[in-house]
Amino acid sequence: MNVPAIILILILFVILMGFFSSDKFDYFPVALIIGTLAVFVILTIGNLNTTDILGFINFRTLIFIFAMQIIIYFATSNRILQYVSLKLIHITKGNNRLFFYMICLFTATLVAVIEDLTLSLILMPLIYRTCQILKIPAGTYMMGMTICINIGAILTPISSLKNLIIGSQFGWGFEQYFFNMGPLFIVTLILTIFLIDRFILRKEEKPTEENKKILIEMLNPNVVIENRKLFMTTVIIILGTFGFMFIGFDPAFVTIISAAILLIVHSKQSDFSEVKSEITWKIIIIFAVLFILSNSLAEFGFSGLISDVLISLSNNNIYIAVILTLSVSSLLSAFLAGTPVTIILLPIFSAIIANGFFPNPIIIAFVSGVNLAGNFLPQGSACDILTLTLAKKYKVANLNYNRLLKNGAVFATLHFSIVLGYTMLYTFLLN
Repeated sequence: MNVPAIILILILFVILMGFFSSDKFDYFPVALIIGTLAVFVILTIGNLNTTDILGFINFRTLIFIFAMQIIIYFATSNRILQYVSLKLIHITKGNNRLFFYMICLFTATLVAVIEDLTLSLILMPLIYRTCQILKIPAGTYMMGMTICINIGAILTPISSLKNLIIGSQFGWGFEQYFFNMGPLFIVTLILTIFLIDRFILRKEEKPTEENKKILIEMLNPNVVIENRKLFMTTVIIILGTFGFMFIGFDPAFVTIISAAILLIVHSKQSDFSEVKSEITWKIIIIFAVLFILSNSLAEFGFSGLISDVLISLSNNNIYIAVILTLSVSSLLSAFLAGTPVTIILLPIFSAIIANGFFPNPIIIAFVSGVNLAGNFLPQGSACDILTLTLAKKYKVANLNYNRLLKNGAVFATLHFSIVLGYTMLYTFLLN
């Protein structure tokens, strides 16, 4: 164990997490400095070489992030999500409860394949506008959506970067996620929607029949389609992308091919110079830095040390190991951004599983903890922060930090209990 190197890398990681979890500073230049210092520590005190450092980086994840941003750009520019959302609103015919159920089910399902912030940026204005036309407060609908987005994030290996990283480490593809996380997703989502409707939504103002008619007349889905041929082509390519990933093809390989095809198809309307301005390059670099920090800690013996402590606390009991996994991942993700937490915890839980524990319940607890904990504290989820920002921008009267904190914490506690019961039952039946 290289104690000096571990201490220095931990200090760098804590500094980066402090900036990463704060919205008051730009963490990108800090990440560049910390990445440079980490490389220096690894090369000198750690006695490793440049090849070792490159081996710490999960390039498949970085390729997926890059390619997926291009795919989402074309899905957004062709207004595919707007079209589907308006279709759903028309189906509800202005019924506010049906509208709430459709929005929650739609977002929880769609976030399984679309990044949560992009989904929120597109749907939040539509929800607000719909509620304005219906003359009902928008807060509960926005709150329900953001809570359900965190639930939907557990369903597939590409529903969040956390899942992609975990799935890549443990070999979990769509089939493994659906089989293991699907029942948990269904129970948690249905119960959450029902309880919000039963105890919150039913007590709120309902739209008049006149306002329902106005809504249907004003929101026509077909008006968002500018080029029907490009629209349909993009839809087919995106559906094919997710179809190939679903049947087992490598997500990084599939998305980079699909991104290239979309660039060719749209070459007359836009070239890569336009698209690249919409790509968040700094997040790719930051993740590379996080991989270097996390895997260097594993290389120097820190992850093995922590895993030994957790294994000792579990007393070789799988049930205790699952509880520890869920507790540690949930606690850290409630206060800090979930993806960095996932990267730093991954070698630790990998070492625990390597000790001989039945892996599936631990992986389920890990995935659930880093995703669902975002509902405990708004600052633990970028989607929650965005929801509050947009609610403030639109001057939504019935949604603020305190309300989201109170209701989010209640449902996060409920979700924690459901996950705990599910993993215990899963372990009992399949161990």
